[in-house]
Amino acid sequence: MPLPLHLSANSASARPAAVLTAIALTAGLLTGCSLLEGPVPETPERVEPPTPEAPPVFFPEGSAADNLPYFTEVLRTFSTGQQPVQGVPVVDALAAAGFDKAAMQVSFDESKTGLAADNIFVSVRIGAECLIGQVVAEDRSFVAEAKPAIGPAQDVCLIGSTRAIDW
Repeated sequence: MPLPLHLSANSASARPAAVLTAIALTAGLLTGCSLLEGPVPETPERVEPPTPEAPPVFFPEGSAADNLPYFTEVLRTFSTGQQPVQGVPVVDALAAAGFDKAAMQVSFDESKTGLAADNIFVSVRIGAECLIGQVVAEDRSFVAEAKPAIGPAQDVCLIGSTRAIDW
């Protein structure tokens, strides 16, 4: 049984419009994908600080720059150990080495969504300077540096929320 003429005409004109719409949407999606292509940033390779020939010394009255080799060595020793890469063991290692726990800041062990932190940041403020360290959980690599403190009173080393050191 043949279809009425008005149904055939609508069906015939709807097909090319649907095809053109599908082509336009596909072209738009493919163009959007090409915007995501491009150069991929390279992650710089971490270079481990060289092991000092003589053991570094802690200078209780020294500056952050004076104590950077010792701070670095404490983080190196921690990173080669078996303790978990978390705030308490990192802070305890620095405190046991002679650094003032009251002058420290440390990042959280978990994200706000409950995931384990992939690294821990720790700092020790010495006057208007900071010793800042990072220990990466995955490969236990670390970085240490001395930087000026920030903030109006020059008393902040790590930006953002840090956990309380109350143990």
